[in-house]
Amino acid sequence: NLKNPSVGIVILSWNDWKNTTKLLETIFKSDYNNFDVIVVDNNSEVEHFEKLLNWCNRKKIKINRINFNPKTAHKKKIGKNFYIYRNTKIANIPFAKNIGVAAGYNKGINFALKNKYDYIVKLDCDFLVTKNFISGMVKTLEENKNAATVSPKVYYHINKKTKIIWWKGLNFTKNYFRFQRTGGKGGDRRVLDKGQFKGLIKTDSICGCCVMFRSKILKKVGQLDENFFFGPEDIEHSNRLKKYGDLLVNLDHYTYHKVSQSIFISGVKSRTYHETIGWLFLNKKVSNRKDRIICYIFFILRSFSHTLKLLYKKDKNYHIGFLLGVKDFFWKY
Repeated sequence: NLKNPSVGIVILSWNDWKNTTKLLETIFKSDYNNFDVIVVDNNSEVEHFEKLLNWCNRKKIKINRINFNPKTAHKKKIGKNFYIYRNTKIANIPFAKNIGVAAGYNKGINFALKNKYDYIVKLDCDFLVTKNFISGMVKTLEENKNAATVSPKVYYHINKKTKIIWWKGLNFTKNYFRFQRTGGKGGDRRVLDKGQFKGLIKTDSICGCCVMFRSKILKKVGQLDENFFFGPEDIEHSNRLKKYGDLLVNLDHYTYHKVSQSIFISGVKSRTYHETIGWLFLNKKVSNRKDRIICYIFFILRSFSHTLKLLYKKDKNYHIGFLLGVKDFFWKY
């Protein structure tokens, strides 16, 4: 009985055409028809980008290339149109090979907002969705008018589909922000789902890699903060979103996540560097003065530990990434 609201699905892809195409295959099997797909290719190597295009051609998917120069909207008749934007710019920061996650997603979100979709999905390329994922998320927002966003529960995909929880909502404690993820309640990560997780619940944060937004609220809130190159931009965004509506998790729907695929592409040093700066920047943005000071002291103390480990650890990339992140944060921010 849905009125078939329009949905724009924004996917961010970087040097991962295989997972991107596998995700697209699951999306195009959806039982919901009123959606378009918007892929943002974030400066992939030419080989990866061309393989994505070749896959589309083999599947006879018409490719609409996005040009952001025209001021007019691009949207044609809604119904499984496929759009792609090719970013070739690189942020002027250490280890950068593209413009970053937040800026990359914002390219697709900008396009979706300009074209006035009723709902916008933000989805990482290393996911697999179910046949009723889109319809389930739309129905949830249609029936809960006070909600700003909704996510499904997310299972691990470890070489194959599992019923092990990767994400099912999260409630924050002060320690979560002070000590980097320690102290969050309700995560139940790595717990086997035997049917105990069901129904509709509220969360303090969206699942940044799998979430549906109500477009009119997203337009008020604004997009992702591009000071976050990689993580945890979703938590900062949630802090703004929940001022306009509830953040929901529908535990009766699920997706699968091939966790940390990007780390094999970016490398441990780069990922740790950006995550460290991101977490410190998050505290600067959302925490009170006391919690900020505790967080800063904690990270400085951890720096001594990482420095010592450089003396005897064979693989030094994680420790170097952390130390450079702490240094650059306090130097630049």
